[in-house]
Amino acid sequence: MIELRIRTKVADEVMRDLIGTPVTPDLIGAKLEGPARVLKPDGKPLCVYLPGAAREVADATFDEFSRIRNQNTNRGYASGSKRVPVPGSKRSVALPVSSEILGSFDPLGRLQYCRLTAFTAKQVERWTHLQPYFRRIGELFEEHVPERYTAQVAEVQRTPPEWIIQGTPFTTITVNNTYPTGIHTDKGDLDAGFSNIGCMRRGAFTGGWLTFPQYGVAVDLQHGDVLLMDAHEWHGNTPIICSYCGESLRKFDHECPQGGDVAERKNIPWVPPERVSVVSYYRTKMAECGTADEELDRRAAVREALARKSLGLDEDDQMEMLAATVQTKEDM
Repeated sequence: MIELRIRTKVADEVMRDLIGTPVTPDLIGAKLEGPARVLKPDGKPLCVYLPGAAREVADATFDEFSRIRNQNTNRGYASGSKRVPVPGSKRSVALPVSSEILGSFDPLGRLQYCRLTAFTAKQVERWTHLQPYFRRIGELFEEHVPERYTAQVAEVQRTPPEWIIQGTPFTTITVNNTYPTGIHTDKGDLDAGFSNIGCMRRGAFTGGWLTFPQYGVAVDLQHGDVLLMDAHEWHGNTPIICSYCGESLRKFDHECPQGGDVAERKNIPWVPPERVSVVSYYRTKMAECGTADEELDRRAAVREALARKSLGLDEDDQMEMLAATVQTKEDM
């Protein structure tokens, strides 16, 4: 494995102007072609590239990951678009992309309680089938970035075990299917820890290079590859382009007449281009969660407070009930 120490190529103020936009070729100075450890100017790790390191578990779980195709309008800049207001509402949305969260999640917005995500709570058999993949990613994390792994495990040990993916240092997984993320930094994951991206892919396409544009470093993740990375640095993808028709892809199940023609001539099945990325991480506030029973009580109190608000009950009563929902487990 080679080790590189890089310099900053783009100033912070320029990066802020690029938020939400796709990565363009002029932002790429070097492409990682083999196993590599990349250090930032201060010597801290930016990423570790491990080609093929999860190939076996990727082969075994790809079909299941491919079925996770929830359309999400809440990915913000990562969707490669700006948020726009919803008419008649206080909400705003971004362009829909196929992105779903698995595992556990901390209090956010109206849902001021810790919880399992819908997929994890309801699709138990499918969730169980994916566990070997997460364990393999955790092993690679421990082996190649041990100092960040140790820091993350310290938070895991402070967290009620029901919120941890068993046998891993992760609480949460994001599954993205066939869209290039706009330039962004991740929010809500542990500063002292590390994000871990695995890639699975099939079909004929180019692009989708995961890039750290401030440093000019990119990697074209192949099936079974893993990239351990500091997701608090600016990152995004180059456009994903169908190899047959040249269309820029933002969804799975691409319909491509040229691709179908090629498949027919070669007497092979047509395979729509698909690039799935699986991001494994620890949500910062999970150590503040109570037990599952405590969080169920908190959930009930939140729902009652919201119901009272919808009925126009006294504001003091509402605030008193809502305050009870945000106690930390140490206060209980």
